[in-house]
Amino acid sequence: MVTDIITTDRVVADSDKELSICLWANGFSFSVATADRLLLTVGQVQTDTPPTAATLAQLLPQTVCPDGAALDYKKMRLIIPAWQSVWIPSHLYNPALDRQYLATVTHLPDGASPFRVLSPILDSYLVFAAPSDTVMALKIALPGIDVVGHHAVLVEAALRDAGNNHPTILLHVRQGAADIEALYNGRLLLSSTFAANNTDEVLYHTLNVMKRLHLETPDMELSICGLVDRPFFAHLQHFFPNVSLHTGAPFTYLNPEFQTLPTYRHTLILT
Repeated sequence: MVTDIITTDRVVADSDKELSICLWANGFSFSVATADRLLLTVGQVQTDTPPTAATLAQLLPQTVCPDGAALDYKKMRLIIPAWQSVWIPSHLYNPALDRQYLATVTHLPDGASPFRVLSPILDSYLVFAAPSDTVMALKIALPGIDVVGHHAVLVEAALRDAGNNHPTILLHVRQGAADIEALYNGRLLLSSTFAANNTDEVLYHTLNVMKRLHLETPDMELSICGLVDRPFFAHLQHFFPNVSLHTGAPFTYLNPEFQTLPTYRHTLILT
């Protein structure tokens, strides 16, 4: 197991802190910050093999609260990078139909259950599939935690930073996948995940979305985050006139190590 944590000695009551955890195939990342965006801790834990639900339920509380004190954060959220999800406007949403909503776009995988989260900014529910045993184990280990599909976080980031009158694509790259949020005039056009195992496949899906949605305009903006390196960023500049790293809203911090933190890699836990 590999643990990489940057933190600060500042003492802040748990009731003033917000905890964000994002699950990955080989571990998790997390952040702790105050509501007024004082960044206290950013960390990631990588395991040798995909962790089981029981391992996560034991490891997560020990990592985010190493002194064994009770978890009493102002807000806690567990972010699930889900492959299967669908948006439903609030006025059409029926909680009894979550499985049917997902069935319109995908087959619910074995061992998965539907979950939902309300996006106030869209006035819509994101219904998504997540491993039942993992979510239930972590809800027990971290009482009061909210379960959030990652597209809800990305849409929030995209809408907050998008211009009012031109097309915008937010591209989030993760292992084996490209998450794309496409917007125009503050309206969400597409929110989807595509299988992508290399940079060429990521580029293909991004260009395809741009062309399919007729977003090929001189003022279209592409904002990228996640597992992005310098060569890939330079490659994108050949295809998109306006490309930038999504670094999110700024934080204040006390530990100078945060100055070199690549925030664009941690969009899901820092938005």
